[in-house]
Amino acid sequence: MNKWKTVLATAAAAGVLLAGAVGNGSQTLAKTTESPIKLGVITTLTGPLGPYGVEWMRGFRIGLQYATRGTDQVDGHALQVIVDDDGGNPDTAVQEAKQLLQDTHVNILAGLVNSASAIAVEPFAERYRTLLMIGPAVADEITGADYNPFVFKVSPNSFMESKAAVDAIGKKNATVAQLAPNYSFGWDSVSSFKTLATAAGMKDIIDVYADPTATDFTPQLEKIISMHPQYLYVTWAGAPGPWKAIAQMKLQQQGIQVVTGIPNIAAIQALFQGDAGMRGYTTYYYTLPHNAVNNYLISHDKSEYQTVPDLFDPDGMAAAIALVDGLVKTHGNPSGVALKGVLSGLSFAGPTGTFTFRPQDHQALQNLYAVVLKDEKGVDYPVPVLTKVLPAQSLVPPILNHGK
Repeated sequence: MNKWKTVLATAAAAGVLLAGAVGNGSQTLAKTTESPIKLGVITTLTGPLGPYGVEWMRGFRIGLQYATRGTDQVDGHALQVIVDDDGGNPDTAVQEAKQLLQDTHVNILAGLVNSASAIAVEPFAERYRTLLMIGPAVADEITGADYNPFVFKVSPNSFMESKAAVDAIGKKNATVAQLAPNYSFGWDSVSSFKTLATAAGMKDIIDVYADPTATDFTPQLEKIISMHPQYLYVTWAGAPGPWKAIAQMKLQQQGIQVVTGIPNIAAIQALFQGDAGMRGYTTYYYTLPHNAVNNYLISHDKSEYQTVPDLFDPDGMAAAIALVDGLVKTHGNPSGVALKGVLSGLSFAGPTGTFTFRPQDHQALQNLYAVVLKDEKGVDYPVPVLTKVLPAQSLVPPILNHGK
């Protein structure tokens, strides 16, 4: 089975295939016109981060339907989506970006789950003057050191998530340790949290990194336990992660309160059984927002995919809404120059409320949620219950691109 057929089979099994697959992985969402707009998506459908790409693709498909009112067209141009799976590998993402831009001649690039993949692909947006809509990768460098004006990021960044974690702890003078994966996502998270925790009067006493593919976290957790922090802030993406080791080494029974970003439903089911009362933050849980866009997402996830929206469905939906809004404003002109002009500073309604692409770095400002896990009758996992909405204006990150 070749790579693209493997991707199709994986996506089909996950329920994310778009209608009418044709040719070299091309998936036409509406009847082809003479001048379709080609959207090249590089995401992760396989490997530890695969579930996140599956969720994002569901939301992206539903977002295109929502924003085009079911036509999958803008100004008479059919929207054609070509999906590539990078398997979470930056080198593969680069190869796919080259192929999409040089051979397939896509008009727009979107996606990227792994922050390292996003950073590796960014230069191609500027080189080919093609708009790149990134999500759900979160590293600060994406709109910081590696930013160029053709890059837009619909997902929150590490600073915004770290600010949400600090607010979730909310205890001045607390001693905190950090555990994070040893790559850009983890580095940015640790740096952001340290800055914010210190500013809030907390003491960040130890930062520990582990290989993203690690299965044994004993050395890292022993270091953390030896420092006797009151809180452990864990930044992690993908499975299996450190959760089994944290439970086995009984950190919470030793007086170390674990705080984290609450993951997708499958991970909550697998990792957080018995953890009712754990506090943290989340970018999304489907019962938290109350607005028409989220209602549409819930309804269509249920009717089309027989599931409820998960952690990154809204990120994909917001990306699609933003792209369609930009194409409407340019009357179907998909050039990077035209689109960046209309998307910079744009505010639009997404599943979690209002998103705004900050003009200085094209980071989307947005709401997050402080939550506590609670057992609910009839649900086989502890449910994230809202403690407070963390509004976009309280999570504004610093501008890190130094005027690029």
